[in-house]
Amino acid sequence: MKPLRIERVVRVIETLSDGQFHSGEELGAALGVSRTAISQYIKDVQKLGIDVFRVTGKGYRLSSPLQLLSLPELQELLEEYQEDSTNVALERIVTSTNDRVKHGIKYGISSGHALLAEAQTQGRGRRGKRWLSPFASNLYMSMYWRLEQGMSAAMGLSLVIGTVVAELLSELGVYDVQLKWPNDVIIHDKKIAGVLIELEGQALDTAHVVIGVGLNIAIPSYLSDKIDQPWTDLSQLLPTPIDRNRLAALLIMKTRAALREYGQHGLAAFTARWNRLDRLAKKPVCVIMGDTVIEGIAEGIDDTGALLLSRNGKLERFHAGEVSLRYDA
Repeated sequence: MKPLRIERVVRVIETLSDGQFHSGEELGAALGVSRTAISQYIKDVQKLGIDVFRVTGKGYRLSSPLQLLSLPELQELLEEYQEDSTNVALERIVTSTNDRVKHGIKYGISSGHALLAEAQTQGRGRRGKRWLSPFASNLYMSMYWRLEQGMSAAMGLSLVIGTVVAELLSELGVYDVQLKWPNDVIIHDKKIAGVLIELEGQALDTAHVVIGVGLNIAIPSYLSDKIDQPWTDLSQLLPTPIDRNRLAALLIMKTRAALREYGQHGLAAFTARWNRLDRLAKKPVCVIMGDTVIEGIAEGIDDTGALLLSRNGKLERFHAGEVSLRYDA
C-alpha cells in the first residue's frame, strides 16, 4: 500500500479500536474521504487480520476492542524501569521491523534503539521463512546493537535473546517454557516466540546487529491453518489478557540488559541458564544440514553457542542446521 493509504487505514483502525460502532459517514468525515473509499479501507483493515463487521444503520465495528501500542505509554513504562525511553520508536505497519532498523542504521540510530510495530507485511523468521504478523495481535520488535568486537562476537546471540524471552514468560506466570536450539521459544512443543539475528558490516570491523523478536500474544483463529508448525500464544496460557505495552517495555529493558551483560562476559554468562531450559537435552535428535541427516544425543550448548551432539562415544559441535527430536528412538 502507498503511504497515504496506509496512514488512512491506520486511522480507521485507531478509531474502531474502542470496539464501538462507527458509521461510514463518521469515518469518511474524519478522513476527508467518501463512504465508498471507507468501504475499501475496511477491506484493507481485514487483510491485516482484523475482524470487522458491518450492521446496516449502525456502521462498522471490530469483533472485540484492540489494545494498541502507545509510544507515550511505552516511554513512561521504560522510565519507570529506569531505562532509556528516548531510544525507542513505534510504527503501525511496516514491511519488516528488521528491515526498518537496518535502514535506520544508515541514518545514525544509536545502539539499543528499539522499533515496535503493530503489523508486518513481510515478516520473516530464520532461513527466510515467513512470519505471519497480524495487526495488534502479537509483539514484533527489532533492536539495533553495536558490537565493537566484530561479527565473531555475535555468535550465540540468538541463544541469549531466546533465554531472555523464555525467562520473561516464566516471570509472567507461563509454565514449562523451554528453548529449542538455536532460536525457538516453545511450550509443550509448540512455538510461542522466535528470534532472528541479522548482521551488517565487515568481518573484522564493528558489527551492527539487528535483533528481531516475534512473540505470539493472541493469534486470530482464522490463521490457525496457515501456520506450518505447532504454535501457541499467551491468550491460551494466561488467565487474564496481557498488557502489550508493559510486555513490550519489559522486553526492551531485559534485552538491553542482556546485551550489556553479553558484551562484558560473552555467552558464558548465559550457557547454564540456556541449558536449564533446553528442550532437547539428553534426547535423541536429528540435525539436518542440506541433504545430510546426522543423528545423536543432544548434550546442550558450549560457550560459543554450538549444539553439542554425542555420537559414537564422541562429542561433536554444530553451529548450523535444523534440529528435531527423534521420536522413533
